[in-house]
Amino acid sequence: MSKQNKPLQKIRILYLISALKKCGPINVLYNLIKGLDPKKIDIFIVSLSEGETGSIVDLFEALHIDIISLNESRIKGFFVNQRIIQKILYDEQIDIVHSHGFRADKINAQLKNVLTINTIHNFPSEDYIHRYGKIMGSWMSIEHKNKIKDIQFPIACSKTLMQKFNDVYNINTEFIQNGIDIKKFSPLTENKNKLRKSLNLPIDPLIFIVSGALSQLKNPKVIIETFQLQKNENHVLLFIGNGKLFSALSKTYESTNICFAGGVDKVNEYLQASDFYISASLTEGFPNSVMEAISVGLPMILSNIPAHVEIIGDNYPYLFNPKSSEDLTKKLKLIIQKENKLYSQMHSLKIKNNFNAQLMSIKYEQLYISSAKRAKK
Repeated sequence: MSKQNKPLQKIRILYLISALKKCGPINVLYNLIKGLDPKKIDIFIVSLSEGETGSIVDLFEALHIDIISLNESRIKGFFVNQRIIQKILYDEQIDIVHSHGFRADKINAQLKNVLTINTIHNFPSEDYIHRYGKIMGSWMSIEHKNKIKDIQFPIACSKTLMQKFNDVYNINTEFIQNGIDIKKFSPLTENKNKLRKSLNLPIDPLIFIVSGALSQLKNPKVIIETFQLQKNENHVLLFIGNGKLFSALSKTYESTNICFAGGVDKVNEYLQASDFYISASLTEGFPNSVMEAISVGLPMILSNIPAHVEIIGDNYPYLFNPKSSEDLTKKLKLIIQKENKLYSQMHSLKIKNNFNAQLMSIKYEQLYISSAKRAKK
């Protein structure tokens, strides 16, 4: 499209990602794009690698978005991806590139003649060392930090991350908190036993659910150890989600009371069918999975990390030390004996008012418009 024919009122945005696959940042991207005003914004997605087939791609395609997958190998992509994307920017007259993730941010930081924005989903020094080991993780965290410095508008996905980047890295960022689809993740309106039966879940026990990729960062072993020590036949621990640890954990610990459902499409229904939610994460950006569970109305047992505190407050009585199965055991007993439903109602209202997807989209849309105006001056 030529500049002469380009509608002046519209901003053309290219979202740059590593791959279109089920994960937290891509869920955030979907919620963000879905809430933007198509009368104001034209949207393109460029994926550096081939993503998944199936439900996640179908969701994006249903939004009638142009999706370009480069599908180059990591080695070849290192040499050619930036040049290919720069040509796309010129051909499509892109105004803003908004990147998500390590590989996408590295390219975005080097692009020319375009406004650059990124969403920071993690704190590299914590995340990458846990995920990739000390040597590779340290290199990646330094590399990512340095590239983020070169992006014009770095946006943290939580106030916690913004403060860490400002205090530890001396990088000034703004923050726009993640938001979730509160219509999809809403309290159950039908019979819970009927829903459990349809999902092939046990009817009578209390179900404690854990959602998200099974990884060292999610710290699932401390939860498993706690349930093994309890040996309570009326309690079931249910994991939904795949991840690097899925195969090893499911082979070792699958039992009557510890279940691994793997990746599921109807996350909302599994949450609605459960009684309590647990997260033992060692670090988080701003966890969608926790907000989804709160929005459904589940009582929460959460590790006392800053991202959880940002969502639920530091006076919440069911926060625990993620490195202590003893502390988790105490909090499990406490919430079963003295669950205060007012907490669940209060936190669910907070999600509805402050952390909904539409509000997130509005804030990003305002950022796009204001930054584009500043660039034209």
